[in-house]
Amino acid sequence: MLTRSFLAVQDAAGPAFFSLSDDMDLIGGWLICFLTLAVFSFLYKDNPFYKVAEHTFVGAGTAFFALQYYQEGILEPLYDHITHASEQLDAGGVITLGGYAVDPFWGIVFRSVAVVLSLMLLSRIFAPNSWMPRWPLAVMVGVYAALKMTGETQSKLVLQVSGAFKPLTDPTKAAWSDDWVQIEQTQVFYTFANTVLVVGLICALAHFIFTYRRTAVLGGMSRVGIVVLMITFGSMFGFTVLGRFALLIERVNTLGDYYTPEYSLFGSSVLSPPILLAVLIALVLLVATLRGKDDEAATR
Repeated sequence: MLTRSFLAVQDAAGPAFFSLSDDMDLIGGWLICFLTLAVFSFLYKDNPFYKVAEHTFVGAGTAFFALQYYQEGILEPLYDHITHASEQLDAGGVITLGGYAVDPFWGIVFRSVAVVLSLMLLSRIFAPNSWMPRWPLAVMVGVYAALKMTGETQSKLVLQVSGAFKPLTDPTKAAWSDDWVQIEQTQVFYTFANTVLVVGLICALAHFIFTYRRTAVLGGMSRVGIVVLMITFGSMFGFTVLGRFALLIERVNTLGDYYTPEYSLFGSSVLSPPILLAVLIALVLLVATLRGKDDEAATR
C-alpha cells in the first residue's frame, strides 16, 4: 500500500523509489527525515527513537571509517604502491614517495619498513608489555610532534608576528571622503585595525609577565590585556554557537526539501515525511509519558 502510494505520485522526473546511484530517492528522504527528527526528540528526553538514530549513526560511521582506513591505510599505500613500484622497477622509472621522487627499489624498502612497524604495533594485542609496540609508538609520537610543532608555529606564531609588523598606513586604501566605499576599505579603518592589533597583542602579553612587580604602567596594560582576552574568548564562543545554529538551520532546510508532493503520500504536503514522522514521534512520546505517570501512580 505504501509503495503503491509512493509510485502513484512519482512522475518521470521525480526521485526514484530506491536507488544507490542517485543523490535523492524516496526511501532515503524518509530515512533522513526520520533520523533528523529522532535526534531532535532527545530535546524532550531520552527515548527509543533517539537510541535508534544514535546506534545507526555509530554503526554507519564505524563501517564508513573502517572502509576508508582500509582503502587509505592498507590498499593504496601497500598493495597499489608496491604494485606500481614493481612496474616502475622493471621499466627503470621513478615513483613519488612523500612528495619526493625516489628509486622504486627504495620505495619498496621504505614501505616494507612501515609494514614492519605496523605489525610491531599490532603485537601489543598479544604482548602488551613487550618492547615491540613501543618503537612504532615512539616514531608516531615523534613525527606527529615535529609536524604539529612546525605547523602551529607557522600558522600562529609566524603569522601573528608578521601581522604585528604591518605598516599602520596603506596608500592603496581609499580615503574616508570617497563616495560609495565600504568602511573596511578605507585608510582610517586600516590604521585603526592595525593599531588595535598591536596594542592588544602587547597588552595581552603583558598580562602574563609575572617576573616584575605590577606597577601602574604594567598593571594598566595587564587590565587592558584582560579585556582583550575576554573579547577574544567571547567572540570564539559566539562563533561556536553561531556555527551550531547554522547546522540547525541546515537541518531544518533539509526537512523543508522533503516537504514536497514528490516525497508525500498521495501527493499531499500534509502527508509529507517531516509532518507524518514528527506526529508519530510526538504521539509515541506522549503515550510513553502518560504510561509512565500511570505506573508511577500505581506504585504509590
